[in-house]
Amino acid sequence: MTRVIELRLARAEGAIVRAIALIERRGFTVTGITTRNDAGSDAMVLRLEVATEDRSYDVLIRQIQKLFDVRSALLLESQPADARAAC
Repeated sequence: MTRVIELRLARAEGAIVRAIALIERRGFTVTGITTRNDAGSDAMVLRLEVATEDRSYDVLIRQIQKLFDVRSALLLESQPADARAAC
């Protein structure tokens, strides 16, 4: 099952690497990444497409939220394959 996770991260050295490493250590596969600036703040938004066969996304979100540089972590509704191809 593939889902989209949106992270709001502080602009700190290694923040992206720490987030992706935790996701992969927990048995998930990152299949897509997009980033953008969070207007009006010193944060960045990282949107990750993440896949797994049998792991809990809720547990992953709680683990991500414990990372030092993470300001928020949201599990978004999954997109149909056609919508992802159009992006």
